[in-house]
Amino acid sequence: MAFVKQLGLFLRFIYGYLIGFIFISVIYIVVGITVILFHPEPFSIFVIEYIQEVDHYKLKITLLGHLVMAVFGIFEWIKCKNELKRRKKKRRKRTYE
Repeated sequence: MAFVKQLGLFLRFIYGYLIGFIFISVIYIVVGITVILFHPEPFSIFVIEYIQEVDHYKLKITLLGHLVMAVFGIFEWIKCKNELKRRKKKRRKRTYE
């Protein structure tokens, strides 16, 4: 049973990480459209970096962007742990007479 709980916590972390990935992807798409339309100079917002190399241009997610995704994952993991604690307390409080 403990393995199942740990697997559930891990899957909840992955779920939160994917939510963060969707959040960063929306920003990535907006920046990509801006780059296509306006051809700006290389720039960096905190989570996405636009690099201009000799033969091509490149958008990439920075380390801070990956940390934001991990924070979303940790937040979901903590929510799941708290839900498990609440369920355990509810079961413990029940008295059968």
